[in-house]
Amino acid sequence: MKLMYWLGIVALLGVGQTARPDNVQSLAHVEAAEKLAGDDGWLKGPFNFYCVAGNARPNSTTAPAMEPVKLFDNLYAVGNSEATVHAITTSQGIILIDSGYADRVESEVVAGLKKVGLDPANVKYVLVGHGHGDHFGGSSYFQEHYGARVGLTAADWDVMYPATPPANAANQVKPKRDLVLAEGQPLTLGDTTVTFVAIPGHTPGSLAFIFPVKEGRRSHVAGLFGGTILTADRITTPGLQQYVQSIAHYLDVAKRMKVDVEVQNHAIFDMTPERLAALKTRKAGEAHPFLVTTDKYVKFWTIISECMQAEIARR
Repeated sequence: MKLMYWLGIVALLGVGQTARPDNVQSLAHVEAAEKLAGDDGWLKGPFNFYCVAGNARPNSTTAPAMEPVKLFDNLYAVGNSEATVHAITTSQGIILIDSGYADRVESEVVAGLKKVGLDPANVKYVLVGHGHGDHFGGSSYFQEHYGARVGLTAADWDVMYPATPPANAANQVKPKRDLVLAEGQPLTLGDTTVTFVAIPGHTPGSLAFIFPVKEGRRSHVAGLFGGTILTADRITTPGLQQYVQSIAHYLDVAKRMKVDVEVQNHAIFDMTPERLAALKTRKAGEAHPFLVTTDKYVKFWTIISECMQAEIARR
């Protein structure tokens, strides 16, 4: 779209809009994102969410539980529909990425694991994308009931346990300090290795996870960006600048490791509901709805980066 067209759209949406007015620089980033998205329905997901004024929103704390689902032979999605937990099955137990809300861990996560035939007692690790309650909330349950190890980066352990606790700290259910995760120190359980990529921005110690998934005899590489910023207006300009750098760094690793499967813990901008519906009705021989090319995966996150850079330019 032409710059003047976008200026017109911004003028129409300006009333009640929290975002700052657009300018030539911000609109150039929006145009770059739109060009990357093209007419691809999946790539339009992040463009519409992040680049179209008024669409970005936080995940809802009242969102319903999701229907537990097997995504690949060794990957399952359970928990909340907008704060999803992923379970990776290995030859020596289960790795959870995130753990959902503390008050819904039994009803959404544990029950979800059982529904797809997984024993929650086999959870050996809970790897947390960043130190916020909708991600670490259920981890203490697995730590206390099943002896699971809980891992975050050092920086985000400190987010959870700050030197000066907030007033509501006593009301938060937190895991005991345990594993310290770091880029360059992958975690292996049985036949599966999870690679960590540092992506500060949302929190100082946010992590992305790259791991193998299988479908029959075919193997693929999944990427889960565990520190996604949903609403940029809540983040400082230096934080957004760091986030853009983190996306670039993550994509360098994703390209090298040939990531070709996209999954999200806050699956509200990547058309996950539509892809889950397609997976449910998928017939033999049809393409897997969560499988993309590495090039397309890179475009997906580059679109988000361009939209974030547009927000920075507005400031």
